[in-house]
Amino acid sequence: MGTILRTSSLAAALFIGLFAGTSAAQDVVVAKIPFSFVVGSAEFPAGRYQFTTSQGVLAIRGQDNDRGMFAITNPADGRDPDGDEPVLVFRHYENTYRLTAIWNSETRGSSLLTHRDRRSAERVASGTEQVLITPSSNEAK
Repeated sequence: MGTILRTSSLAAALFIGLFAGTSAAQDVVVAKIPFSFVVGSAEFPAGRYQFTTSQGVLAIRGQDNDRGMFAITNPADGRDPDGDEPVLVFRHYENTYRLTAIWNSETRGSSLLTHRDRRSAERVASGTEQVLITPSSNEAK
């Protein structure tokens, strides 16, 4: 009986510890996006969105609409293009804006996978303009 109680207590403590660590590691950015944009193969209309990153997963939830999705992210290389302020990074190519990264601080960012074929990714990236959206100003820079 004592072994079962100890094992159950240990399992419960471990379970609670996992969720406590997960909730503390979340970063939330809320911003108004003035243009429609693409994440993966999903298209989102212009509007206010909440972007939550946690342990390699990005959750997008529309504040003005019922759009939402989850996407896998990688740690971003380099530094926040807007200093140490949160910022959303979009690439504008032809008529499409594609979300490519989210920075929560100067050194902590998440990069989204955009293309499976590296050659096409390099070709698309070379003909793009980078657009930054900050939650505080909510305007493109």
